[in-house]
Amino acid sequence: MKIVVIGAAGQLGTAVVESYAGRADVVPVTRPTLDLGDAPAVEAFIAGQAPDVVVNCAAYNDVDGAEDHAADALKVNALAVRALATGARTAGAALVHYGTDFIFDGLADRPYTEDDEPSPQSVYALSKLLGEWFAADVPRHYVLRVESLFGGRARRSSVDRIAD
Repeated sequence: MKIVVIGAAGQLGTAVVESYAGRADVVPVTRPTLDLGDAPAVEAFIAGQAPDVVVNCAAYNDVDGAEDHAADALKVNALAVRALATGARTAGAALVHYGTDFIFDGLADRPYTEDDEPSPQSVYALSKLLGEWFAADVPRHYVLRVESLFGGRARRSSVDRIAD
């Protein structure tokens, strides 16, 4: 099995790469390897790799900063996912995409389910919801809405706001 891991230098990507090392042919992809803002390059890269699975661990994760840098958040959290989805669909690969519970308004008195209506309250939340919609365009897709990440070793400065 061949797995392409986008954002392989970040906290989540590092964990995914380490988890599958030795059990699959893992292709770690970092920002120097591939510019996620270049949709044709992303699509061509995925098609050229011909993976079975694409795991997207990349995200613009500065929730507050997204309000002032909406274009950056949309580029990484939505438009890059659209390019990854196109590449995965062309390659016949499954797409695993990490979303967030921020797509909900937080007003429910119970845990949210996948059937609950999203109600994004910020640029960050909207950018992540758009990414989910693009990911869902792949016949075999999985969107994992997570509340937060913890554990692992810090690999980069918190000043670097766009995860690989």
